[in-house]
Amino acid sequence: MSSFTLVFRTASASFVVVAAVVFTSQIHAQNSAPCSHMVFDDNFAGDIIINEVRVPKDGEAMYTYYEALGWRGKGAGYAGIQAHPRAHNFIFSIWDHKNHSAPIKAVHHGPGTETKGFGGEGTGLKSWNFELGWSTDVWYTLVARNWPVGAHTYYAFWVRASNTNKWTHLVTMDVGAENARFQGGTDAFIEDWLSTGVKPRVTQLRNGWKRKADGTWFPFGNGRYSVNYWDLDPGKRSYNYRTNWNGGVDKGDDGEFYFMVSGGSKTVAKAKNPSKYSIARKETQPNFGKLKIVGAKAKVEGEKLSVTWKLDETTTPQFSYEISLYDNAKGNGKPIAIATKNVPHARSATLDISNIERTKNHRVVLHCTDIFDGSSKPMVMSITE
Repeated sequence: MSSFTLVFRTASASFVVVAAVVFTSQIHAQNSAPCSHMVFDDNFAGDIIINEVRVPKDGEAMYTYYEALGWRGKGAGYAGIQAHPRAHNFIFSIWDHKNHSAPIKAVHHGPGTETKGFGGEGTGLKSWNFELGWSTDVWYTLVARNWPVGAHTYYAFWVRASNTNKWTHLVTMDVGAENARFQGGTDAFIEDWLSTGVKPRVTQLRNGWKRKADGTWFPFGNGRYSVNYWDLDPGKRSYNYRTNWNGGVDKGDDGEFYFMVSGGSKTVAKAKNPSKYSIARKETQPNFGKLKIVGAKAKVEGEKLSVTWKLDETTTPQFSYEISLYDNAKGNGKPIAIATKNVPHARSATLDISNIERTKNHRVVLHCTDIFDGSSKPMVMSITE
């Protein structure tokens, strides 16, 4: 038997591993669980995509990327969760594109979020967050939204845990391309990036949505399941587990979901490769409840009016804010000053009041709009000096 050095590199999981390993036979390089995909039926461009992902306790395997959102276009990328040696990780990545006018950069890092460039199968910017963490047997709602900012497009990523109902804004990226929408169909995949096919890994997916350009919502009602057949041939990365995969639709106490299983010596391929599955959807739009402002203050600082606020993190996250100054105690009529901006992470703003004669009757009104364009209840404030 001959020996050789094998170098593993994977960029599709946005995690680069370099390992020099001496093997006694080439067959040891064929032990990856098959990469599987569930591609949904949203074959159009949109500005919001949503999917829920869960990993059952017996479906967790180290070195696995459970991707739940993948899209094409001038800002192509993907998002999901990973069973990573460092910790359970949330990841959001965007690829470089030949038509980008500037390098991709992060304009907001949520608590614990790190960003860095990646290479290998192309280049781009990745974000990951090991601090937030995820747990098995818990549904996580992943939401990505894009919007125009001048000749660029911003992309933001949020996560909601079903066991706490808490939302977290993990990152916002600036992409140097105009009107770079999410191009469908949205893809979910399961990937073993370090040849650990002996262990089964399972992903479950449900309640997927995309918002169209006209503002209407499209539910993911159909999914196309497939396995990377080119990896199943002799000598290829998944040959030793070429029949150990499955996918389709299953049902639990909380309803139906799409699922994929990859790897594990006892996993049996009951589905065809490829095959199609559907889940009947009656909803017309996502329903996560309204954004709630829990506190706000307005204070004069020199010739600026400074406003700060807090939100209920278990309600739908903020996308934009509008602050209006009125010259009456009711806070109605036509505002005498206004500030509005699409900044999801903003919790403070200022208005220039240098040309306004201030009185005790002035009131400030704060409106916030959530990531699905729902409006919060307005917060009316008096002004402190």
